[in-house]
Amino acid sequence: MILSCSTITWGQLNGMKDLEKALASIKALGYSDAGIEYPMLSASLKEHVKEGGAAAKKAGLTVAAVAIDTTPAMAKVVKGFGSSVGWLCLFEKDIDVAIEKTKKLSAVCAKVGVDVSLHPHVRSNIQSTDDLDRIMKACAPNRTSVCVDTAHLTALDVDIPKFISRYKKSISLVHLKDLSEKKPQEEIDYNKHFVDLGDGVADLKGALKALRAMRYSGAIMIEVDNPPKGMVEASAK
Repeated sequence: MILSCSTITWGQLNGMKDLEKALASIKALGYSDAGIEYPMLSASLKEHVKEGGAAAKKAGLTVAAVAIDTTPAMAKVVKGFGSSVGWLCLFEKDIDVAIEKTKKLSAVCAKVGVDVSLHPHVRSNIQSTDDLDRIMKACAPNRTSVCVDTAHLTALDVDIPKFISRYKKSISLVHLKDLSEKKPQEEIDYNKHFVDLGDGVADLKGALKALRAMRYSGAIMIEVDNPPKGMVEASAK
């Protein structure tokens, strides 16, 4: 397994200095890989993704995956960062629109060797295995894969070990993340209820056991959305 850390922990990155600082911190904490939270990059960083990829390489890090949206340009963004996986959360007006946009994206990505990793997420178009299966089937023969997010699956009341077993041939990325408590979806506050690993109720041990059982060898990406003020590195560690 590859131990990775998402740049989401460092929040909005407003320029190359911010990105380099986040990458240096990730490396200093002992990670060998970084996940790039593309939506939280400044416009200038989004326009110069190859420089961002070079910065990761200079820091001694690989980039296992990049957060993407459904625009076709995402294929080049992922490749620009030196990666081959883009994780996709879908927030379209309904699942039919989400399917059509993902079909187009997966077709473009397939041409350049980028894997679209579908991410079940609270209040999104993917809230169940039925939603996930429907999108994956619609995108065939172009490959889509699965991102396991332990916090969001917990919030969606999904049994994580069973989920991992079900999609063991399709998992391309794991977000290791914790949820403070189980609540109705509409009550979950992204700024409050996603907490440091071990401080919540997600079945992290069960997830890791299931991943070892399937001999998962991809990236396990630590995600801490909102570290306590002044505790960024401590939360990421």
